[in-house]
Amino acid sequence: MGQTKRNVLDRRKSPFVMVTRKVLEDTRLKASDKALYSALCLYADNETSECFPSRETLWKTAGISDNTFRNSLVKLEDLGYIEVKERWGKDGRRLSNLYVLLDVK
Repeated sequence: MGQTKRNVLDRRKSPFVMVTRKVLEDTRLKASDKALYSALCLYADNETSECFPSRETLWKTAGISDNTFRNSLVKLEDLGYIEVKERWGKDGRRLSNLYVLLDVK
């Protein structure tokens, strides 16, 4: 039987997202929770683990509804995967939240 030559998928030069394995393996989380966490990972700064995309950007990226977004956000925060901080402009206007991906063991 001859050997088949396979091309190895090389992602070194294409964009990718790293997602915390513990989150993906957590059976308490629904697929929608994991999708939101993955969306947060997509936008998070590699050094600070912080991001501040709009709610609409996050629910569209995750492919979930606004209501599901709110429920997933609470669940991820309650389980210690993320921290959500409100942001306000100098003029007192509400800005997008600051999301911090927490170090989970």
